[in-house]
Amino acid sequence: MSSTIRVLIADDSPTMLKMYSALLSSAPDIQVIGTAKDGEEALELARTLHPDVITLDVRMPRMDGIEASSRIMSEAPSRILVISGAVDAEMSFKALQAGALEVMPKPRPGLEGLANFGVKLIHIIRTMAELPLAERRPSPPPVPGPVPTPPQPQQARVNGFGLVASTGGPPALCLLLSLLPPKLPYPIFIAQHVSDGFTAGLCQWLGAASTLQLEVAQTGTRPQPGYVYLPPDGHQLQVMLTGELLVEPIPVAKAALGDTLLSSMALAYGNRAGGAVLTGMGSDGASGLLAIKRAGGITFAQTPESCVVPGMPEAAMRNGSTDTLLSLEALASAMRALTGTVPPALPVRN
Repeated sequence: MSSTIRVLIADDSPTMLKMYSALLSSAPDIQVIGTAKDGEEALELARTLHPDVITLDVRMPRMDGIEASSRIMSEAPSRILVISGAVDAEMSFKALQAGALEVMPKPRPGLEGLANFGVKLIHIIRTMAELPLAERRPSPPPVPGPVPTPPQPQQARVNGFGLVASTGGPPALCLLLSLLPPKLPYPIFIAQHVSDGFTAGLCQWLGAASTLQLEVAQTGTRPQPGYVYLPPDGHQLQVMLTGELLVEPIPVAKAALGDTLLSSMALAYGNRAGGAVLTGMGSDGASGLLAIKRAGGITFAQTPESCVVPGMPEAAMRNGSTDTLLSLEALASAMRALTGTVPPALPVRN
């Protein structure tokens, strides 16, 4: 790829097309090479222009963003950024499952909201442009059922299991949770990097694919077996020493949601903590996973070759927080083999 990032914009609103074009054109290293008013036109332009990054709305005439993402990734692969409103969160996550890389909300009203949106849009496009471009087939719909059982070094017992993910995480979590039984004997906690306004939609989308109970966590909740907990928008999730959940706003200068979650689990559950780092950019989760390992808990990472972006699992491998790499199907099998206990009022350390 050249030093100039070539971007194609697709949105059925002429106003939004002009706005996005103006914002992106203000960056000296970004060139808007085309605009499309619907998914069908976006597909045609992707075939002929071969952009580095494509921005897609999800609600468009003739061909929506979900089908457009799937067709583009099959016929003219590119890095796709979905820009949509929170009301279309479920459609946005389906577009991620179809091959898009990231989702971000449309700008808020007012000059300040537009300015903040422009800064974030340019940053995300620059970050996405650095990712290797590889053809990604749409993820198949999750189908619960038996999966191969990887060798288990020992029968492990956990009071809770944490999952950390970023780019590519929603489809990975969707598949993983769909392969777990409804009577899982321990709770699951998720730290998924997602834009504000989309957590409730993510929770609903994952819940529709899983027999587990999905819930947006609240401070003071005592986690229950068979439940999956996510923090609210703009918040991070921790497990307190009492076994109850703590939900706090994310510090402005800190976005290590995974490290925060997993480290708290290491303190609260000790050798009965479990965790896994899944697909994503950066290194979030690696330090927290190491804390669980040092506490005597059980740790995993997704195999890099099965990740949309392998940065986070590779960071976990580098710091020695796990030496067990599993595909999502094998990870589901390993999690099904874990036994659980009713979380005590105080941490249990054998």
